[in-house]
Amino acid sequence: MAGRLVISAGGMTGTRVTWCLRYSDFSLDEIQRICPACRGICNCKTCLRSDNSIKVRIREIPVLDKLQYLHVLLSSVLPVVKQIHCEQCFEVELEKKLRGAEIDLPRIKLNTDEQMCCNFCRIPITDYHRRCPNCSYDLCLNCCRDLREATADRNKEPLTELAKTSHRNILSKCPHWRSNDNGSIPCPPKEYGGCGYSSLNLSRIFKMNWVAKLVKNVEEMVSGCRISNADDPPETGLNALRLCQYSHREASDDNYLYCPASDDIKTDGIGNFRKHWKTGEPIIVKQVFDGSSISSWDPMVIWRGILETTDEKMKDENRMVKAIDCLDGSEIDIELAQFMKGYFEGLIHENGWPQLLKLKDWPSPSASEEFLLYQRPEFISKLPLLQYIHSKWGLLNVAAKLPHYSLQNDVGPKIYISYGISDELGRGDSVTNLHFNMRDMVYLLVHTNKVKLKDWQRTKIEMMQKAKVYKESEAKESCGDPQISSRGSSPDSSLGTKSSGLDMDSNQNKSIMDQGFEIYSIAEGNMVNCKLPVTQNGDVTEKTHPGVLWDVFRRQDVPILTKYLKIHWKEFGKSDDVAWPLYDGAIFLDKHHKRKLKEEFGVEPWSFEQNLGEAIFVPAGCPFQARNVQSNVQLGLDFLSPESLGDAVRLAEEIRCLPNEHEAKPQVLEVGKISLYAASSAIKEVQKLVLDQKLGAEIGYGDPNLTAMVSENYEKMVKRRQITCA
Repeated sequence: MAGRLVISAGGMTGTRVTWCLRYSDFSLDEIQRICPACRGICNCKTCLRSDNSIKVRIREIPVLDKLQYLHVLLSSVLPVVKQIHCEQCFEVELEKKLRGAEIDLPRIKLNTDEQMCCNFCRIPITDYHRRCPNCSYDLCLNCCRDLREATADRNKEPLTELAKTSHRNILSKCPHWRSNDNGSIPCPPKEYGGCGYSSLNLSRIFKMNWVAKLVKNVEEMVSGCRISNADDPPETGLNALRLCQYSHREASDDNYLYCPASDDIKTDGIGNFRKHWKTGEPIIVKQVFDGSSISSWDPMVIWRGILETTDEKMKDENRMVKAIDCLDGSEIDIELAQFMKGYFEGLIHENGWPQLLKLKDWPSPSASEEFLLYQRPEFISKLPLLQYIHSKWGLLNVAAKLPHYSLQNDVGPKIYISYGISDELGRGDSVTNLHFNMRDMVYLLVHTNKVKLKDWQRTKIEMMQKAKVYKESEAKESCGDPQISSRGSSPDSSLGTKSSGLDMDSNQNKSIMDQGFEIYSIAEGNMVNCKLPVTQNGDVTEKTHPGVLWDVFRRQDVPILTKYLKIHWKEFGKSDDVAWPLYDGAIFLDKHHKRKLKEEFGVEPWSFEQNLGEAIFVPAGCPFQARNVQSNVQLGLDFLSPESLGDAVRLAEEIRCLPNEHEAKPQVLEVGKISLYAASSAIKEVQKLVLDQKLGAEIGYGDPNLTAMVSENYEKMVKRRQITCA
């Protein structure tokens, strides 16, 4: 047999494996059946680092399941794409009235790594927009709408709170800027950033009619693909055992959370996950990895691994890094070696108060990704729910369809390293403040280390707490207020500050003891509950201490939660009023305020512990906070599920109405662009699946009508050459 070389591409993997067939009678199909790379089981570094096993896992998902996932994705993006198309059609019709029936919209050329932002709201522009031909002032279509409405309704009261905010933004920033009676918009005057030119012209970024074609194609795919609905699997006794109560809201049926083990999801599929996820509930996935891999996530091991995979400037042993001091939220410089020592042994301020730190921007997102790619290449492939969380290959990750060069594609994985202690001090605790995200989040606890307070340190802290209570009680009595409270005071008090010491004498201390005030003691009744894992024989082995305590609120509680924060804003030491407290992320609700929130408004979060090896899934738009009760390492990933897309759209509009200097604006998610790319990618994937002869047989066996319906739609799409907005 003549010698020849066969290149096996590993299916979807793109990994090139060379086989010599000089002395072999194997056919190419036989080689692909036995090739480790093609089967996704090759453990060489090249295959591991190329996401080979992940691609094979995605490839091996049954075709009908893939089509169902794509149908879910297309159904979720359809309203977003239709809204974009509707806004574009309105502007096109207006442009035709202003400039004539035949219009040619100029296309703005952008580099692959560039973003165009609206000059007024600073939010990235999706596609159509209005631009000044003289000074290139750009205005997004949403701001065009706001300006026209503010002009027309300047003597009327806006109907919604969001409309009031957007109108106030327009009128406060540019009180003399108005749209014309015919709907055209002049370029704003120079003092508002424009040039005062007569009119802004309609322009575009993508190809003409691309969005219109997507709308037609998505509508046909959604209506043409009839997939059996497996979203609601039958409830079994086994599923009921995976529900845990983490809230005690009265007359509520959502106090329980779904808490499956990782193997449960791999065995049963994602049906039960989706059933709970689409209701906006957080989900706790247990036993994501076993205890044998804990040592590989030791921060010192991570540091050494990053040194091996990053450039030379990272290899300074005395490298300085940024950290957040939880006592006052300040940013400090600290040697990485010193931080690592404090992770295991703890650090203290001069007055004995624990110094709790959280690393900021180390390792960087790129360094985290390189570390996982080169040092832990097999780890991501073993995670559950890759259909949702994988940033490139997740079929149910709407954001995964963005081009790899997109500025919005930095979604992790990220490594977070923080200090923590079990005692809740009331000030300076290692916490993630109350806030929400536009994206869905998953946090996997991969390493913990318990740091205990020393006896002398605990005694000193208790004395400082009691001194604080004594001073507060004296101040209240002098004002004629008999109510004594140890909570809700300004953080500017001397308790726990870096420079404060014990400035009370023994008589004062004795007076405090004698009065018997109810003091929040870190030594009594505040230790974190421990879980007792059980072996297969039913014997208790060892206590496992949680690493993080979580509070997650429901989306529907956001208005009431916001109201509570505004009412009690000054109790958190905040002097200025705030309009959007959940976007500021400046507040942590302690036990006192959580109790008060429930008493006043009946709102209560899901409160639960996160143990080693557990992954916490938090839906977009759910306010959450967390307290580190051990020093820990978390692996965090962002994704955007079809179930959360609608909430992401709503949050994007809220962020657009925030002041331009607000730090949430640069992180806003380009939901419109993400939806367009997701629709385009899913359409191509459906076409490929249905028209593939090998896969078509599998589809036909499952549903004989499916292939014919989608093929008919595909023929229509091929014949259609142009679709106008009209």
